[in-house]
Amino acid sequence: MPKADNKRVISPEELDCDKLVTQLYRCSPLSTMNEAQIPVLISLSRVERYPSGSQLYSDGIPNDVVLYLLKGGLEVVQEGRESTIQADSDEALKPFSSKYFATAAITTSGEVDLIRIEKELIETLTAWGQISAPETEVVMSEEGIVTIDRASWLNSMIKSPTFRKLPAANIEALLNKLEPIRVNAGDLIIRQGDQGDYFYMINNGSALVTINPENDEDSVIMAELNEGANFGEAALISDKPRNASITMMEDGVLLRLSKENFINLLKEPTLRWVDFNKATSIIKRGAKWIDVRTAEEFERGHLPGAINMPMRDLHKNARELNTKIPYICYCESGTRSSAAAFALSQYELRTAVLKGGIETLSEDCLEVSNAAA
Repeated sequence: MPKADNKRVISPEELDCDKLVTQLYRCSPLSTMNEAQIPVLISLSRVERYPSGSQLYSDGIPNDVVLYLLKGGLEVVQEGRESTIQADSDEALKPFSSKYFATAAITTSGEVDLIRIEKELIETLTAWGQISAPETEVVMSEEGIVTIDRASWLNSMIKSPTFRKLPAANIEALLNKLEPIRVNAGDLIIRQGDQGDYFYMINNGSALVTINPENDEDSVIMAELNEGANFGEAALISDKPRNASITMMEDGVLLRLSKENFINLLKEPTLRWVDFNKATSIIKRGAKWIDVRTAEEFERGHLPGAINMPMRDLHKNARELNTKIPYICYCESGTRSSAAAFALSQYELRTAVLKGGIETLSEDCLEVSNAAA
């Protein structure tokens, strides 16, 4: 009998998205959403294909997801009772979850497609669906005519892990506080060394992140940012000068948020602070420390097992981190690490910040690198 690990994740190009939207919009509780949210839900979920005879989730369906049957049939044995569910049946309109199928043995009958959706994503989208986005309007700004389509902004924001952590009330306030600005290829949006005044989100277009190392006239490319990406948060959170420059690679539109509104609506609700005792308990359960100080500071003393990822390297190295592992960021005081945790949350990473930083700890808690010993 084939095993469940024979499954294949279906790429978006293989899907008939219009058909999938129609199919899912009939399902419970997805039918209570705004239909325009279903494509967003699909883009943030995973479609899995199983060969005939596969045993599904022999260790149980994870508590944090639900499954919907899209194609084929399933043979279900639960508490001695056998049943068959076909993709075109009323029974397939209901989600498969750990709540109802905790002890079930599920086997595929023919080739089967399932979509795996996070429960939290459904809750978030349902809540966001209650937000009243104003109709599209056209305004004149210093940069020229800009079309304001807040419904489109809402769909862009839901794709960001950072924004998905926010209460719906904060999102509604953000929609009214965001200011659109038209930009051109080559425009310098942020200059390294300047004070921070705005947080930005790319509505359309792309930008390049560069840094100028000390005593070096040549810029070093750190990352490329595309539609939906955020930037500019580090200086606002740490209250220090900009640590990198951002230049537009093509014409586009940015959405910006003032420092005051960023702190009130975004920073505070998204950061999780933990004291040292709580942090060490999380570390023992498999989390990892991230030291966001410079390499020199790291060598002089760091927490055991910590990964050194200086602030300027965050966007460059974030995708190397494991999304299944929680990370606790720290620095001397908590200022830089709070900015780092916010930035890393954009990459689907679960982060927390060590409250007070390591300056509150005794030297016995730290270890010294060989190079500094």
